[in-house]
Amino acid sequence: MAGVLTGRPIWAAVVFALFLVPVWGFTATSSVTWMRMLDLETIRTTADVWNYLINLRTGIPPVLSTLELLWWVAFRDLTLFSDVLYPISIAAAFTLAVLIQRGMASRVAVLVAGLFLARVGVEVHAGNPANYDPIFALLTLGYLLLVRRWLDRRRALALAGAGLCLALLELTRPFMIFLLPVFVAVEVHRIAVTSLSRRGAALAAFLLPVVVLSGGWHLHVWLAHDHQITWTNVSGFNLQRAWEDFDPEIAAVRHLDQLPRVREGENEQWADLNTAEIHRESEDLKALILAKILDDPARAARHVLNRLATFASAPTRMYGSDPQGARITFYRGAVTGLVITLVGYVVVAGALLVRRRHWPWMDWRWWLACSTLLVTLLVSLGEQGEEGRFLFSILPMMLAVGGFVVGASSSTGSWRILMGRLGICHS
Repeated sequence: MAGVLTGRPIWAAVVFALFLVPVWGFTATSSVTWMRMLDLETIRTTADVWNYLINLRTGIPPVLSTLELLWWVAFRDLTLFSDVLYPISIAAAFTLAVLIQRGMASRVAVLVAGLFLARVGVEVHAGNPANYDPIFALLTLGYLLLVRRWLDRRRALALAGAGLCLALLELTRPFMIFLLPVFVAVEVHRIAVTSLSRRGAALAAFLLPVVVLSGGWHLHVWLAHDHQITWTNVSGFNLQRAWEDFDPEIAAVRHLDQLPRVREGENEQWADLNTAEIHRESEDLKALILAKILDDPARAARHVLNRLATFASAPTRMYGSDPQGARITFYRGAVTGLVITLVGYVVVAGALLVRRRHWPWMDWRWWLACSTLLVTLLVSLGEQGEEGRFLFSILPMMLAVGGFVVGASSSTGSWRILMGRLGICHS
């Protein structure tokens, strides 16, 4: 896809190969092994896969897990998804972070920095290496590249691809349900403003994959599973981990890792989480957390700032994994720098666009930065203990934004002009 988009397939292939080398050999856990909830030995036919899918209501990506199970039925093996797809998706995501840049200086900077961040980041991610994490950045950057392709060529097929990426993105991480309407609104506005002809066809091309795939799955979950809105019934337990330090009553409620096990030991298996009881517990937890926040909003605001500061400090420890050394220190500093750059870019570029009387989200670079920041805010406030994993999943996106800054500062006087127009300095 990247080569077609840039018109330089050889360049894209070389960049991809450069990123693949340092991450090859690292393995991940397949999505169907999430919480060791599913006994794969019970999945023997496509009918078993269908039965799994219609009963699925917990935090396993539905599209990816279905593909994994179909492969499992055919070959009784998941190596393709744990050992092959994982490094390929990492390399592809970082490759798109390079290819999305306009200038050579920014491309070289993102390539060099990305090689280090990908290599050390995959070591950090080994603390909880879910194979769908790098797919998140791959789909996000793919969506933006396809939008840019449509802006350049006005081909509806590019918009359909962008809509497909967006739908799959939402079905990869449960919290994306809260951002999907924002993404859709931005693209509908972009199409309405920039498409002078065949506007209806462009809107249909973009919206159809979102409505059918993402909308269809949510409609199924709503109708089949107690009017469940999100496609996971355990989001309250994730919030609990982020807010248990805020109030002892939140910490006292049963945690997700305290739920029953079918088997203990090396072949541990959790009980089935696809139940109405788990959904009710999760919803009760969310109600309790919200009530505690409303009881003391000032202290809740301080807790939010602490969570954001923790996330920005780029923790690398997860469960039993605690990588150490100079490269980890440098990695953490680089990631923190990217977080700060991300915030600065959203504020400064957004202010400049507003001052020029432009809708900021009409600039696809600003929209990538803003959407990445929104994801960062959601994750930092909704999870604790896996910051290193989530930072790794958006690292190519943050790196791409860093490249935008390099590109702006390397252009003749452009960064000074930008600062001057904002009143920060005089050009």
